[in-house]
Amino acid sequence: MSDKALEKAVLRLKEGDSRAFDYIYDTTYKVVFFVAYGILGNKHAAEDVVQDTYLKAVSNIDGYNADNFTAWITTIARNTALNEYNRAKRQTATDFSTDEHLREGDFSMPDEDSFGLISLAKSLLDETDYKIVIMCAIAGYRRREAAKALDLPISTVSYRLKQSLNLLSRHLKGGVK
Repeated sequence: MSDKALEKAVLRLKEGDSRAFDYIYDTTYKVVFFVAYGILGNKHAAEDVVQDTYLKAVSNIDGYNADNFTAWITTIARNTALNEYNRAKRQTATDFSTDEHLREGDFSMPDEDSFGLISLAKSLLDETDYKIVIMCAIAGYRRREAAKALDLPISTVSYRLKQSLNLLSRHLKGGVK
């Protein structure tokens, strides 16, 4: 993914070229989805947050003045997902007619579509390492791009990615954490 191409597409969208949205969406969808999924733990809720994120981004595109669109849109996704998580947590906590498998305040309902490896990564890694793994190993970002989006040195991203992938590999092989 090219930062320059993405920034050019954002500029075209700001100028009213709605076709630029397709490129922006295709380029950033995976990372936006996995940021939302990492917070919500539910595929369907994450998809709803992705839709809300892009609606907010497009309606506020004139407010984007930075040079890192990926960081900007993932911040919108994170905040939207956190708002949804908190809303659902309050709703679940006060809904006395919920199914028995839901615990008070537990938003992540059992769901056959859940991504086991992603859930494992979310449970084992801290937030920054999780984002690095999602961006580099899942969404296809280069370490340089992830470093820029997360405002970290490339060497830190490289090291933490390697450590995180080793941890996940050991855990999957049945090794110690």
